Parts: sequence; structure tokens; C-alpha cells
Amino acid sequence: MSATTDPLAPPAPFAAFERLPSGRVLVRDTGIDPVDARRVLPALEDAFARHDALGMAVAKRLRADGISAHGAFVVHPKGFVRNGRGAPRDAERFDREVDACDAGVAVVDGNAFTVARGDAILDPRAGYGALAMLAMSLEIRRRRAGRVVAVSAAVVDDAAAGDDVVETRGFRCGIARGHFRAHFGFDADACDLDAVARNPALASLRWNAEVWGAPAPFAKYDERGAYHWNLYATHDAYRRRADAIVAFLLANLPAGDAPIVDVGAGDALFAGLLSRTGARVVALDPEAAAVASARRALDEAGCADRVECTQGSAENMPFADGSFRAAMLLDVVEHLRNPVAALREMRRVLAPSGMLLVATPAWNYGRRNDPVYHLDEYREEELVRQIRACGFEISSTARIRGAYDDILALARRAD
Repeated sequence: MSATTDPLAPPAPFAAFERLPSGRVLVRDTGIDPVDARRVLPALEDAFARHDALGMAVAKRLRADGISAHGAFVVHPKGFVRNGRGAPRDAERFDREVDACDAGVAVVDGNAFTVARGDAILDPRAGYGALAMLAMSLEIRRRRAGRVVAVSAAVVDDAAAGDDVVETRGFRCGIARGHFRAHFGFDADACDLDAVARNPALASLRWNAEVWGAPAPFAKYDERGAYHWNLYATHDAYRRRADAIVAFLLANLPAGDAPIVDVGAGDALFAGLLSRTGARVVALDPEAAAVASARRALDEAGCADRVECTQGSAENMPFADGSFRAAMLLDVVEHLRNPVAALREMRRVLAPSGMLLVATPAWNYGRRNDPVYHLDEYREEELVRQIRACGFEISSTARIRGAYDDILALARRAD
């Protein structure tokens, strides 16, 4: 039996490392040529002279179509994110502090490598697989052994198959995921930020004020009332978009009499449109002004008897397990500080094989659709990864274009 098929053979190494004359450690994933790693070594070593308390300097990774990664974020509302992914090649011109390095090349401070037990984490027998560099990076932060900074001057070409290796031998590998979860207490690609905040042992992972700051209070319903209903009545593009979303949901709606829950329903436009088809809908929103606007608008539209309006949060819904056959999260996920908690809570209240529909504005380099209220906008791959990591199977995705640029993701609860 060959080594590649022998279940008792040691796992293939993902990362290699060597001690440098400076006392630091050069780490690379095995898809990177050692010559390429040596080429960026001076720029990575130079970062230690330019940054205070630096524990790890990470190389920027490029592909022909743009940035593959300028470092990575793990303790983040979107879960695992490759910083800069999808941006033009020259977009990241300055060093950037990040959570971690998932692949590529890095130089680690010698003391930080020792404190984090980098040699043990990178050993393939430890079981971290292709999550090894990610785990070592976070361990450096967790043990307060130094900051992690992505260096714009250190540039390597990303291996074409690199993402596949990280997925198959990392995020999709049960052993690697299990070791990571056992070590840190959360999944590598689906970090529950509230769980991290409650755990004193993970306090040093909360370095990023941009992530941990409080979102702006959502005052739109106090100021505008049922403005989605008004848009639907007065703007053709918005009406076509809303109708397309409802039609997409109806075309995939599981059969049955159980109600549908509209999470973050606002003034309950989508709940009302669905109720006109005969469906029973529960509209949930955390804002008292939104619930009041929804009740008035539904009454005026003649839908009040088919839609129940309830005040409550997406992260802690006041419903029993398995209460709904479908759930909607429409124009909401980009507002959430902790989407992982909300998505897992939605999975809880869905019946087995229940359906989830998420719609959100697509991320565009250099701007946000709403810079005040949108905390994080998504690329399609990021949205799909997060939904899947929270216990769903992706059925399909779609895009709405024209006056809007929206991602739709349809998923079913994985049982």
C-alpha cells in the first residue's frame, strides 16, 4: 500500500520552517518555492525594525487577477477572511495589522515562536493540517507574544492550488477543524465573537477596535417610518428587486404549514409581500420603532392578520427549536456585529431541512453601500463560507444587478 493511501501514514506536512541567523524563524507553506521565500526574506526581516512588539511578519500574496491575501482575519464578524481578497494588485500599499497568516511566507520572532510552541503546532502529527499557520499566528497573539503584521513590500505569487489545499486539508478536514476548535474554543472559519468576549483566556485576541466597537444605533425607523414600503410604492427598481427576492424564495419554499420567520424584518415589507401569497410569517426586529412601523404598515396593507410582529434580536430569538420551515435574513447580515451567533440561532429555530435565504449588498473595493450602518459587506465566497460554517448546506446563489448589486444565498439546514 502506498504512503498516499495508507491510513496509518503520517499526514503530509503543510508548513516548513527554518531558523535564521537573526534568531528569527522563516515559515512557509509547502506550496511556496524556498527560493521565493528567500527572496522576500529581507523585507520581512526589515519589518521588525519598523514595527513595535512585532511577533510575526507576513508576506502579501498576489495572483494575476489581484490580491489573494494581505494577511487574514479569523476573530472577525465575517469569520475567516483573507484581507484584501478581490482588490486590485496594488490596493494594499501599506503594512496592515491582521489576526493571522493562513498560508504563504512569514518570519516569526524567535521568542514568539518558542512561546507559541510553533515547532509543535507546525508538526503534521499535531493534527492542525493546513490550519497550522493560522493556529500558530493566533497562538502568538493569544499568548501576547507579539503583533501580526502583513508587509506590503514582501510579495509572493500564490500557488494556484493553494486555496484548495487549505480547504481540503484545513477548513474541510474534520481532524484539523477539531484540533483547532479544541485549542481555541471556536471554529477557524466561524468565530462567535460573543463567545470570545466571554472567555478570559482569549482576551488578547480582541485587539481590533474596528471589530469590537459598538455599531451605530439604527435610527432610520424613528426618522423615516415604514420607508421600505414607501420605496416599494414609489421606486420601480426597488419594487422589481423586492419582487425578485420574494419570487426566489417562493420558488424554493419547503412545503408545509409552519410559518416563515423574517429576521431583522424592519417595517416588515418582505413579510407582508410573502403573506399576500397565503404564507404565515413572523416578523422579528430588535428596534421598537421598526416593530411599531411594521404593525402600522401591515394594517394599512391589509396583511396584519397574517403577520405576527415581535421585538427580539437575531442572536437570541424568542422561539422554540424547529418552529419555522424557512427563515429570511434580507439586508440584515451586513448590519450584524456577530453574524455567526445569528446564523446559528436561525439554524436552531428552523425545522430539519428548513430553508434559509440571505440577501446582502455585494462588497465593492473602495466603498460601502452604506458607510454609516453597514458594518461588513461580503464577497459571495465569504458569505457562502460563513453560512456553510454555521450548519447549512448551500443550495444555490444568485445575483441581482442593475440599480443594485446584491448577493442571494439559498441554504438548507444541515442535519
